[in-house]
Amino acid sequence: MALPVKALKAGQEVYWLDQIARNREEYFSGRGESPGRFVGSAAQASGLEEVASAEQVQAMFQGLDPATGEQRCAPLWRADPRSKLAAGPLLEALNAHADQHGVEDLDALAASKALQGDVRSVQAACRLGGARRVKVETVERLCRKVLGIDPYALYGEGFDKAWQHRGKRVNERVQAFDHCFSSPKSVSLLAAAASSQVRRLLAEGRAEALTVAIGYLERHGLGVRRERNGTDRYPAVGGLVAVAFEHRMSRSDDPNLHTHVLVQNAAQGPDGHWTALDSDRLYAHLMAADHLYLAAERAALTQRLGVRWGPVDERSGAAEIQGLDDRTLIEPFSNAPSRSTSGWTPMGCPGSRRPAPRRSRPGRPRTTRSPNRASTSGGGPSLLSRGWVSSSWPRCARVDGAVQRPGQSWTPRWMPCPARTG
Repeated sequence: MALPVKALKAGQEVYWLDQIARNREEYFSGRGESPGRFVGSAAQASGLEEVASAEQVQAMFQGLDPATGEQRCAPLWRADPRSKLAAGPLLEALNAHADQHGVEDLDALAASKALQGDVRSVQAACRLGGARRVKVETVERLCRKVLGIDPYALYGEGFDKAWQHRGKRVNERVQAFDHCFSSPKSVSLLAAAASSQVRRLLAEGRAEALTVAIGYLERHGLGVRRERNGTDRYPAVGGLVAVAFEHRMSRSDDPNLHTHVLVQNAAQGPDGHWTALDSDRLYAHLMAADHLYLAAERAALTQRLGVRWGPVDERSGAAEIQGLDDRTLIEPFSNAPSRSTSGWTPMGCPGSRRPAPRRSRPGRPRTTRSPNRASTSGGGPSLLSRGWVSSSWPRCARVDGAVQRPGQSWTPRWMPCPARTG
């Protein structure tokens, strides 16, 4: 089942770029992933059909055309969040000051219209649904000119830190949406212990399923808005531009094949102009696209490998491979209690239980994953060899090395980057 869609802003692409293996040793040791690849009709029309370079991904997160560098969507400049402070303490101080002077309306404390506007902005920030924060310049003016106090006395060192960022602006525009398409656990286990031939066929099947899901989103989930406040909605033309990142492990280092599809928040409307996507329309079709992906994956793997499937879960749309659906097999490789996103980093990127990207911690070495970890906790080859290499499966679906021989160590061979399909 797909994770909820996450809206991403400029700079957040660093998380995915830092997951890419720098060489073959890092990839095959499990310390890095394969590079992203372009998907989507608009990307293909622009000649973007191969691996996405870091520069192209960064251009996409700046609202640019990754092929030409032309501006597609203008930045949305807003005050730096670090230059804002909580409005609550300031409003409490204003109310206390008004009580001391017997004033009922806080506007009466202000000696000018500019200060009255500052007071109203603090009140608005503290209302239900308000921003809860105000600019540090507003805090400084009201403290000195209305309350007659040093703002440091109200906010301490927090005021000094916010003051350092006063006047700065950042691009708050949503640049991309992260869609995560995840394969069932049995498919991940098959890829972890299978032969190179089976892994290649499995990668082709997953790539085909992803093409089907993206095609559905382009036909039904892609739209733009026009007119004031986006009241008019139209289907987008030309498709989408996205980069797909294949990951083999979950954040708790369990086998978990999943694909992050970073869709650029830009599409061409019927008038030929590039604008932001209609996110409501995109969200409405995500669940259907995820179920379609899982169904297409089952069909592709059945055709290529001859595997059989258990019952389909009505809620998630997922099904496990027969012979690999034993809970005693799956549970040792599923240590995470749930695939929630409650532990996202301050930048909004997943990975709270993963090592931080190497750019954010320059001196910290990348953590090596342990592919054979489960063999020391009751899982591994003893479970993988139990009932899932069946004589009813075709020869190509037999997994090599899944049965541990005396004196032989077991190390799964991970799935390579899937081949591009069309």
